[in-house]
Amino acid sequence: MSAPGKNVTHRSLDGVRVRISGAQDLRRPCTSVARIADGGRLHEISSGTRADALAWAEDIGLDRFEQEFRMQGGRLRVGRTAARDAETGVSDPVLAAVWEGRGHAVFTHLYHARPADAVAFFGTLRLTEHPDGITAVPRGRARRPEPAEMVKEVPGLGLLEITALNQQTRRRLPSWRGAPVAGGELFQDVVEGQGPYFLLALRSLLVTVLPEEDRVREVPRRLAGLSVQAIR
Repeated sequence: MSAPGKNVTHRSLDGVRVRISGAQDLRRPCTSVARIADGGRLHEISSGTRADALAWAEDIGLDRFEQEFRMQGGRLRVGRTAARDAETGVSDPVLAAVWEGRGHAVFTHLYHARPADAVAFFGTLRLTEHPDGITAVPRGRARRPEPAEMVKEVPGLGLLEITALNQQTRRRLPSWRGAPVAGGELFQDVVEGQGPYFLLALRSLLVTVLPEEDRVREVPRRLAGLSVQAIR
């Protein structure tokens, strides 16, 4: 098994590249989530490794992919499953769609859809695979109403949700001043019924830290030893 990573680079669906450095174990994969508005609908897409995509398909109950299409230098695979409402027990047909590149994938699901609908939706995105992730640029009338997010688990710290810091995402910050830290400010707040969380506001990034339940008090110290930077 390889040693814990001291330096890793990940790329978000909207093209933001982030380098994370530190003594923590940084080997866990990173996924990215973005929302695409198209034709009056809002679709959520995710990206990660091909293994991430297959695990997602299994989680939503997909038994097998039924069709495959070559597009944008990769392959789009689709299969049918159903989403069941936990409260009503009502099931809705779902089409799972996974675009696979060489090592990464973009995946989403569409309700009451046909394979042609998945092909059309992925046609509204310009997909480009890089060594550190995939970018999905809306084209035509499609648009991305907000920055994409990266999600990465760091053992001993918790779950990091990383997004670009702009006028839109800055609204998530509390009204009070945060504690000064290297490169920015650190805030702590509480979500009722869910517990405490931290916000790290850097020059061009906003990092939400959802701490492991028994490590809340250690988060400021552990974050001090972690560097999160936007790079080109």
